[in-house]
Amino acid sequence: MMDTDISVVNESRASLYWWFATLLTKELDKEQLALYFSGEGLQLLDQLAEEAVFEKPVKQIKSALLTVLAVKQPELELAADFSELFLTDAKKGAPPYASVYLSETGQLFEQPHHDMLAIFKKQGLAVDPTFNEPADHIAIQLDYLGNLIIQDGGEVSETQVAFIEESVLPWLGLFVTATTKVSNSGFYQGICQLMQAFIEQDIAAIKA
Repeated sequence: MMDTDISVVNESRASLYWWFATLLTKELDKEQLALYFSGEGLQLLDQLAEEAVFEKPVKQIKSALLTVLAVKQPELELAADFSELFLTDAKKGAPPYASVYLSETGQLFEQPHHDMLAIFKKQGLAVDPTFNEPADHIAIQLDYLGNLIIQDGGEVSETQVAFIEESVLPWLGLFVTATTKVSNSGFYQGICQLMQAFIEQDIAAIKA
């Protein structure tokens, strides 16, 4: 029974890492957005808000959704927010690449990118060619973590801990802080703050 419970918890961990990865990969389409007004997306937010550490970012996400709901085409409003935050340079937005925050140049394709490629090569993996982004994109790192959890049989491993501590945490806070300098609906800022809270709680829990 204990093994089953542990497996369920870690499958949930993997699902949440994949959920954040999906949100930060590309803009929500009309059908996906609808799930956050009523449906699975709203249910997930409500479940997360039951934990005090997630309550504030979930509240911001819901407030942002109400803001975009007031416009004629809310999916286009969020698409503009996504572009303003993630598809611009570090001066104007918050590029979702580790290289921007950890390298002296602040440019793409620096050491964090090569480190991710080395991790993938060692495990016989590769970045999906349809997602034409550097390997140190936050969504790629989150997707890899979700896959790693399942690969480890739904259990916690030293590899997971090392990856979070060495590849994600060193730039996560810098990235999330960068999103707050952009003023728009606040949806993706809330998502990023929720992601940071989840990852920090996750690493604390698995090391406890």
